[in-house]
Amino acid sequence: MGSECHQLIRKFYGLQEERIKVYRRFQEGFETYLNTSPNYDFAPYRQLVHDVTQEFQRISSDVMVIRDRLRDDHNQVELVKLLENIQEEEKKKLQLTAELQVARQVEIDNGDVDHYKEEVTQVKKRLQQSVTRICEHMDDLKFESEDL
Repeated sequence: MGSECHQLIRKFYGLQEERIKVYRRFQEGFETYLNTSPNYDFAPYRQLVHDVTQEFQRISSDVMVIRDRLRDDHNQVELVKLLENIQEEEKKKLQLTAELQVARQVEIDNGDVDHYKEEVTQVKKRLQQSVTRICEHMDDLKFESEDL
């Protein structure tokens, strides 16, 4: 049982690495999009959003399969809770990432206006808090899975 649980957790870590790569690609694509200001080239960015959304959905589905196996086949209640917490926080992170992208575009479109700069700052702060919570849950997962 322990060996299979370890394999499932390793697979989960691999999925988290995939998420990081997708976020990186998303951010790079957004920066490219912003560089087309003021006459934004929206079509490539729209395609990127579509592709990234599909990748995140696939990763989330794969994580849910791992969660279900840990719950149903191995009765790993604590690990399941941690995976669910990470999934929920990843959902918030994605929402905040999109919110930040919108705020940054609005800031660029409206020039040097303090209100828009403050909005970007506040969203960045909330996004960093979300990333911190994900890291904390990942640390907890590492600790919990060491005893398998």
